[in-house]
Amino acid sequence: MPAVSVCLFFGTGLASADTVTQRPNVVLILADDLGYSDLGCYGGEIQTPRLDQLAKNGLRFARFYNSHKCEPTRASLVSGQYWHDCGLGIQTGLTMGQAMRAQGYSTIAVGKWHLIGNPVDRGFDHYFGHLSGASNYFKGHPSHRLYDQPFQPKDDRFYTTDANADYAIEFIQKARLDNPDQPFFVYLAFNAPHGPLQAWPDDVARYRGKYKTGWDQLRRDRHRRQLQMGLVRNEWSLPRRPHTIPAWDELSAEDQDFEDLRFSTYAAMVDRMDQAIGRVVDHLRESDQLDNTLVLFLSDNGASPYDRGRRGTPPDGDSAWEYGAGWAHLSNTPFRHYKRNVFNGGSCTPLIAHWPAGMTATPGSITDQPGHIIDLMATLIDVSGGRWPQQADGQPLRPLPGKSLVPIFQGKQRRPHDALYFHLFDHRAIIAGDWKLASDWSRPWQLFDLRHDRTETNDLASSMPDKVAELQSRWDDWFPDSMNSKLRSAGNEPVYRSLGDTSGGEGKTSAAKATKQKGRSKPSGKSRVSEVDGVRARVGTTITLEDGVVVMQCRGDDPGLAIDRVGIGQRVGPFVLRMTVRSDSSGQGHVFWTRDQATKLPSGKRLPIDVVHDQQWHDLTVRLESDAGSETQVIGIRVDLCEGPGRVEIKDLRLEDTDGNVLKRWPSR
Repeated sequence: MPAVSVCLFFGTGLASADTVTQRPNVVLILADDLGYSDLGCYGGEIQTPRLDQLAKNGLRFARFYNSHKCEPTRASLVSGQYWHDCGLGIQTGLTMGQAMRAQGYSTIAVGKWHLIGNPVDRGFDHYFGHLSGASNYFKGHPSHRLYDQPFQPKDDRFYTTDANADYAIEFIQKARLDNPDQPFFVYLAFNAPHGPLQAWPDDVARYRGKYKTGWDQLRRDRHRRQLQMGLVRNEWSLPRRPHTIPAWDELSAEDQDFEDLRFSTYAAMVDRMDQAIGRVVDHLRESDQLDNTLVLFLSDNGASPYDRGRRGTPPDGDSAWEYGAGWAHLSNTPFRHYKRNVFNGGSCTPLIAHWPAGMTATPGSITDQPGHIIDLMATLIDVSGGRWPQQADGQPLRPLPGKSLVPIFQGKQRRPHDALYFHLFDHRAIIAGDWKLASDWSRPWQLFDLRHDRTETNDLASSMPDKVAELQSRWDDWFPDSMNSKLRSAGNEPVYRSLGDTSGGEGKTSAAKATKQKGRSKPSGKSRVSEVDGVRARVGTTITLEDGVVVMQCRGDDPGLAIDRVGIGQRVGPFVLRMTVRSDSSGQGHVFWTRDQATKLPSGKRLPIDVVHDQQWHDLTVRLESDAGSETQVIGIRVDLCEGPGRVEIKDLRLEDTDGNVLKRWPSR
C-alpha cells in the first residue's frame, strides 16, 4: 500500500504553550474478548494487579462503548470512524499510525492486526504480530510477521502474549535510541483472552478448583464488589441468568470439573496478559517515561459465548476450546448478552486511562461520562497538539465523529455526543442522552432508560411509543434504506452446550431445539440452504456463484459448504484438495472427508487448516490420505473456512492426484 501524505497542524489540542515540546507518549492497549467484570478493578476475582494499579492511579470509565466484535471495533478504533464509513479492514481514510506519524511520532504496532494489509504499510514504523483474527498461543500463526517478513517461533518458550510484551519493549527502546526527543505511539493489541483457551500450566494451576463455586455465585460476588466500588448502582437490577444457560447446581460433578478447567485457563490467559502489561509499564517507569505517557487499556467487545467444539485439552498448545455461554454471562456482569450484541454485555467494556503528568481527575476515580472507540483517534490528535486534516493525498477526509476524552481526564464535564450508533449483522442500537433503543437478533425494538436501568432489564417500548418512534427515526437517518443489505442475520441466541448449543457445541436434543427456537424470530435474507453446481451450503450459510467465484455468506456460527458426492468413482489416492480463498470472517478452518459410502458428513476424517482472514487472496492446500498414508477413496468433502459470520470467497476449488492432475473442479468448467 503506498505511503499516505498527510499534514496535521498544531493547534488547540492542549492548553499550554509547551504542548509541542511536552507532548506525551501514548500506549494504547487492546484486549480481545475480555468481559466487563474480568479485571479486579471492575469487580473480578482474576488476579490483575498491574491493571488494577493503573486504575488506582488513573481513571476508570463505567460507560465506554465499542463496535461489539473484533473486526468492526478495530476498523473503528484505528480509523476514528464508524466502521460503516471506513469499511471493514479500513478501506478508506487514515490509520492511527498514519495520523501519529504525520504528527511527528514514532509509531509502533504489536499484536493482532485483523485489518487490511500490514501495519508497516499503513503508517507504523515497527510491527510484530499476526495479521489474522486469532492465533495459536504457543505455535503462532502463518500470518505472524516481524515487520513485513514471515515470523516463525524458534523455541518452546514462545507464547504470543509474552512475545507481544517483548517486542513492545524492544521497539520502544529502538525508537528512543534512534531519536530520544521524539514521542512514540504504541498500539499494543493482545490476542488474549480470545480463544483458543491456551495458557502456561503454572498459570492455570493457580486457578484450578477456584471456579467450582460456579457462575451463579461468582456473578453475585462480582456484582457485590461492583456495588462496593461504585461502578454500578443498587437501582440497576442484576439480570437473571437466561434460560439458555443451566443453573450451576444442575451440572454433574464431571461437567463442573470440565467448566472449572475452561475458566481456569481463561483466567490464566487474562492473568498472563496483566503480567505482560506490567513488564511494559515497568520499562516505562524504569526509563523515566511513565509520567508523561498516556496509557489506555480497553477491550474490543464483551465476552464471547461461543463453544464451537473441542480439540485437545487445555492448557496445551494443540487445544482448541472456548468457554461458552455460562462463563461469558459471568464475564459480562452485570450486563446482558455478549460479543456481537448491542446490549451492554456486547458493547460496553472497560477503559482505564493513566497519565500522571496530564490528568487532573482524582486518581482512582470512576467517571460515568460515556465514551466510544470513535473518541480515541480524536483524543490522540488532541494530546499530540494536532488538528485533523481535511485531506490526504489530495483526497478529502471525513471529519472525525469522535470527541476528545481529554476534558474527562481533566475532571471536567465533556459535552456528550448527540447520539451514538451501533450496528452489526441484525443487531442495532442508538444511545441519545440516557435513552437507548436496541434490538438483537432482529427482535422488536426495546427501549431503556440508562440512568435508572443500565443493566437493561426494564423494556419501556410499549409504554413510550413516541420515544421509540423518535429514536428509530434518528437511527434510520443514520442507517438509511440503501444500507439495509448490511442487515443480515447472525443466527439465534447462543445456548449452553448441553441445552443444544447454536454455536456448534455438542449434545443437541429435541427438547433443547424446542427451547432454542422459543420466542426467536426467523433469520432474514436469503434461504439458509443453497446449492451451486454440486456444492451445498451448510446451515447458517448461503452460497452464490459470481464470475466463477463461489461466494459464501456466513450468517451463523458453524458455517461451511459440503460436497456430498465427489464423483470420481472408485479411484484411490492419496489426493490433494486445493483452493484460493479470500475471507473477512475469523476463526480456524477444517476439512472433513469420508472414505466410504456408509459414512455421512460431517463424520469422517477431520483436518485443521489455517485460514488468513485479511480480505486478501491466499492459496490453501490440504492432503487427503489415510492415517498410514496408504491408498484410500474420497466420497464426500466438507470445507469449513471460518467460525463465524462474514464473507468468504473461493476460486479454483479442485481435487488433484499427487501428480497434480485435476480430477474434479467446482464449479465445473
